[in-house]
Amino acid sequence: MNRHAVISTTVAPVHKQPVFSSEMISQALMWERVQIQGSQENWYQICMEDGYDGWIHSFYLQYREPLTEEHTFITERSVPVFYEIDKMNTIAALLSYGTYIPMIQKIGNFVKIYLPDGNSGYMEPQKQVLKKSRDVITKLATSLLAVPYLWGGKSSFGYDCSGFVQMVLKTAGIHIQRDTSLQIKTKNMEIIQIDEAKPGDLLFFLEDNCTNHVAFLLGEGKIIHCSGQVKIESIIEGEP
Repeated sequence: MNRHAVISTTVAPVHKQPVFSSEMISQALMWERVQIQGSQENWYQICMEDGYDGWIHSFYLQYREPLTEEHTFITERSVPVFYEIDKMNTIAALLSYGTYIPMIQKIGNFVKIYLPDGNSGYMEPQKQVLKKSRDVITKLATSLLAVPYLWGGKSSFGYDCSGFVQMVLKTAGIHIQRDTSLQIKTKNMEIIQIDEAKPGDLLFFLEDNCTNHVAFLLGEGKIIHCSGQVKIESIIEGEP
């Protein structure tokens, strides 16, 4: 078996084994394209866009190809989508930051978008990143302050440390692997001394020579990372 599908719900859990009691190792967001590699009853073994493998239940999938229309990133923390533009109680979805959505057209103060089930919906326009920069990275990261920690989380309803870094960079137009142990091996990434680091650089933490945490540097001895929640902390010895 080797076919494709897209994620049909706002956020879909990806498990280590084909059972709900298994560890959630990652998440996939609406419209993300996945490659189906195998199946077991109502579960499918998938490979995600970032190369990550796991198991997902069939009711999170829509068996179709992604649309080639113009897309827009969700750059706000969460964005409601409505079936009808003049009826705010007809909510269709609550999209997470980092979701990549195909657009139909702009109508007044709303954007009409495609939903994976064939329906359409309306949401507020999203400000897009037009140029990669350190300032963009730190602004996107700080816009997610107080999002709670969630093991395997990759949405603005809950992140783990590497999921937070991956999704901030993705929205800024930079692709990086899912886990810290893979992120630290990113091709063309330059290893520098911490006193040479600038805002937007990545800081990796090691324990027993194994990478176990990652953060963005903000400058002046401060970092932003997801530990308990997305927060800003000092790495200067003696400071809180």
